Amino acid sequence: MNPKSKNAKQKIFELVDYYEGRALNNDDESIEDFCLGRCDAMHNVLVALDIEIEYIDWQTKQ
Repeated sequence: MNPKSKNAKQKIFELVDYYEGRALNNDDESIEDFCLGRCDAMHNVLVALDIEIEYIDWQTKQ
């Protein structure tokens, strides 16, 4: 795999993980809504790139 592709995937995975964590661990409803929106958008990217299963595998190894 191209190193740039691997780095891009890693960054996408980290962003999704970040927004999921912020959405789940935030008491401020407006920030929670914002993070959930970002999380939904990032999951759409994972689906579009056909790497959602890879993300789940990556997440379970963290």
